[in-house]
Amino acid sequence: MRRTERQLVGEYRSLIDAALPHLSPATIGEVTAIAELPDGIRGYEGIKRANIERFRARRDELLDTLVNTDSVFRLSA
Repeated sequence: MRRTERQLVGEYRSLIDAALPHLSPATIGEVTAIAELPDGIRGYEGIKRANIERFRARRDELLDTLVNTDSVFRLSA
């Protein structure tokens, strides 16, 4: 579990690095939700593992929405 926790720090940094270039008034909600994702990773062992899986699934959803929202906003601007 400790290795996973250390790995998550790098994942989060990469996630923020990927999200920030898309930051705009149209995407502020998604970027904020991405920044808040680690708040849900709590608990011990099995509970924490399940929360990590939810974190990763939600991360993928938010990144997809962020990229699509940003693309639509740029095309209409």
